[in-house]
Amino acid sequence: MKPALSTVLIAAAIAAAAPAFAVTPEGDRPVRGVAPGDENCDVTVVFGSYAMGIDGKSFEKVEAYLKRRKAVKYAATNWGREGERTVCVDTRTKTQTRKVFTDIRNLLPRVSQRGPVELRSNLGQAYRTQSPYDRR
Repeated sequence: MKPALSTVLIAAAIAAAAPAFAVTPEGDRPVRGVAPGDENCDVTVVFGSYAMGIDGKSFEKVEAYLKRRKAVKYAATNWGREGERTVCVDTRTKTQTRKVFTDIRNLLPRVSQRGPVELRSNLGQAYRTQSPYDRR
């Protein structure tokens, strides 16, 4: 028996709406979306998508913050078809790493309407915005 066309279309729509990246079984790093050399970043910000582009406002805030901080170096690497990107930040000290992490954390919303944003540091700090679909 062949599946009905509507069943195939529904399955395709669900697959297209899936997040733009998956997490490894260890749950600590995205499978896709990791910029080359990301493992050496002091602070990493990953902008994902819910199949409608990244949270552009948050990216603009983070980028403006990093441009103002002359003591840190950063690079953004695009990796997705909807603007997904990873920002790798290098700091000089652990104190500066903590401050940059905290400052960026304060720029991000609790719930991201456009796409997930993951923030982590090489000191073990981590934050991820909530999905609007998680709230019930």
